[in-house]
Amino acid sequence: MKKIIVFSMLCACCILIASAAAPLMPDDFRSCADARGPVKPDALYQVHLTDEIIQGAAPGFEDVRLLGPSGKETPFSIIEHILPAEHVEVYPLEITGFAGDSSSAIISMKLPEKHKPISALDLEITDTDFKKKASISGSGDGKAWKTLTEDTIYDFSSRVNLRKTRIEFKKSAYRYYRLKLTELKAITETQPSLRLKYEGLDFSVNGLKKKELHIHSVEGSTSARKGNEPVYDSKVFAALSPTLDKSGDTVLVLKADLPIDKLFLDVTNPYYYRSMSVYYSDFGKEDSYQFLTQQSVYRFPLSAEQQETRNYIEQRTTKHGYYKIVIVNKNNPPLDMKGITLSWVRKDLYFIALNNAGRYSLCFGNPELTRPDYDIAHFINQNTLLQHAYEKLDTAPARENTAFKQPVSREKKAWLEKMVLRVVVVILVIGMGFWLFTLMKKAGKGK
Repeated sequence: MKKIIVFSMLCACCILIASAAAPLMPDDFRSCADARGPVKPDALYQVHLTDEIIQGAAPGFEDVRLLGPSGKETPFSIIEHILPAEHVEVYPLEITGFAGDSSSAIISMKLPEKHKPISALDLEITDTDFKKKASISGSGDGKAWKTLTEDTIYDFSSRVNLRKTRIEFKKSAYRYYRLKLTELKAITETQPSLRLKYEGLDFSVNGLKKKELHIHSVEGSTSARKGNEPVYDSKVFAALSPTLDKSGDTVLVLKADLPIDKLFLDVTNPYYYRSMSVYYSDFGKEDSYQFLTQQSVYRFPLSAEQQETRNYIEQRTTKHGYYKIVIVNKNNPPLDMKGITLSWVRKDLYFIALNNAGRYSLCFGNPELTRPDYDIAHFINQNTLLQHAYEKLDTAPARENTAFKQPVSREKKAWLEKMVLRVVVVILVIGMGFWLFTLMKKAGKGK
């Protein structure tokens, strides 16, 4: 009887030991990429997570581990690469002069005496349905002028929600500025007429009548960048195989294994205006796709020389295996697409080197691991990164671990452990019952 109880207790201990987390080794991962370059103890390092690493890792990097010298697990923090917002100062410009005729208008302005270099002018215009060529010049004395940029301002409010009254240029320390507005060069009778019609929208080079604009005020900004600015990584998919569905819409499926923040179309058509829907799936089966977003992409002429283009959509999503893109063609021919580019906010891994001996390996590809919780994330994060100095390390191409074996899933492992525990409990109950029966039998014989 004692042997049975001892055996049962040994089984239970074995289960507990097997359930405990064993130190991870490179062979516990599908792939590893070595960090290249010398390291110094107690120094902070940055490792860029390339598209190869992102494609092989879990969507939230739950299975990523950094193994240091002797295979020791090294704590790290993964942070998105986002440039902090610049402090923007805005100055009102004083209108000092105006000259104009039926074809152009020149507005002279100056900044306050005390000002910092500016890189953008914002025009307050209440008018709608216009398009003008805008030329900005700068001067230090209001006499000798240098052209800073040429751009276009426009408003298509009666047709689509599209408006632009900001003009950006390289930072300029000039105090005096001159804005020249002229009519955009129209299509001549000898040139082919470019027109774009789509669901009632008509973008024509000569479609808007000439009109004078009323500029209420002009402001200069020290930075064209407002708010935080992400840094993007990207991957180009050039080998496309588009098909047409029953409605005549273009359908494209990408096997990506990547996240998305922006999706760009490389289109050769001179003009277009299409509605585009994007769906995602982790398996690629037709009935597994989920809706992600629907947005419009377009290119249309502003003049004989200028075009307005938005060939991308913005929508953040975590990594998915497949993306399906549906472009509504209506009565138009399919777009001539040369490629699709997926962009996502760059991710970097930060760690503090333990010593300067041996190599560090970034390992990934074990779906049964859960996200680690390291102390370093509390003081090396998005809010504090700029307070720390760090050095950069790149990674060698990832290598496949031939000794890697797909681990038993957490669900199956939990089920097996539960069944073994049940068996142990049954054995213990039977053993205890037999032991009690034996005691009672001996007690009866004693009487």
